[in-house]
Amino acid sequence: MKRLAFLILLAACTPARTRRAVDPQALRGVKLGLPVPADARPTPGIGCGQISQDLPSRAYKALVASFSDAGAETSNSDRAPWVLTVVLREATLGEENTHARRTDRPPSSPVQPVGPDAPPLDQPQASVVNSGNGDAVVVLDATLARSGDPVWTGTVTGHARSAPCVQAIDKIREAMFDAVDDLRERVLPLLRRT
Repeated sequence: MKRLAFLILLAACTPARTRRAVDPQALRGVKLGLPVPADARPTPGIGCGQISQDLPSRAYKALVASFSDAGAETSNSDRAPWVLTVVLREATLGEENTHARRTDRPPSSPVQPVGPDAPPLDQPQASVVNSGNGDAVVVLDATLARSGDPVWTGTVTGHARSAPCVQAIDKIREAMFDAVDDLRERVLPLLRRT
């Protein structure tokens, strides 16, 4: 029985993906302003009862590290020759449990929730088994501007897989790194045209 429990626990641990490599000379000589990302999430909650209030500052550090690793001279200035403005739009674990489903409809009888902390019955609720809480998702909206004129606007999404509600904050950070790497790969060709 102990072996079975150990094997189940071992299968639940999903190692972090390796970060994408970048040429350290790719953005040599590029001056890039990276203001601290704005937090547009409706709540600092990431799912599984966890909150991450410092995610915008962590995203900022990841952006600076990512673009510096590619050779760019980064600053937090919004007046640099190139400026990448980022907004943290979403960071959730189990995104599919936050949207309405066919079974989420107002009750047909006037049943009221019990107690002041009970959720409204007509709102979508997460599944009892946490079936979908293993997919961490981070969504970033970004605008790249040169001399104040927007050159590129887009949305990137980072993903990370894990067992339901295991290492929730670490998996959100892994998804954030995935989104930052994707963002860097999208704007790299534009920044190279300097």
